[in-house]
Amino acid sequence: MSEQATSAYTIDSIVDQLDRFHQRATYGAVASVVNRAPRNLMDKRTRGPRDSWVVSRQTGMPSGYAPEQIHAEIKARETVLSTGEELEAWLANPA
Repeated sequence: MSEQATSAYTIDSIVDQLDRFHQRATYGAVASVVNRAPRNLMDKRTRGPRDSWVVSRQTGMPSGYAPEQIHAEIKARETVLSTGEELEAWLANPA
């Protein structure tokens, strides 16, 4: 077991907050916070606007989403949270 066995956050709690504040975060950042592999982080989740805030580091957009599945405000903020540390700091004090 790792030193940080459990996270205070779940994928759902992170996605809820990203959606509420129209903030993007990379698969890697979210995976780091919830202690999962980025590759299968969003498996078994329905692709839709709520989950589209979790994006690729390279493109800043969600992978494998059709245009109608992406939130209309996806580019409202230029910043993409790209590390677990950035995401955790933002989750504690979103703006």
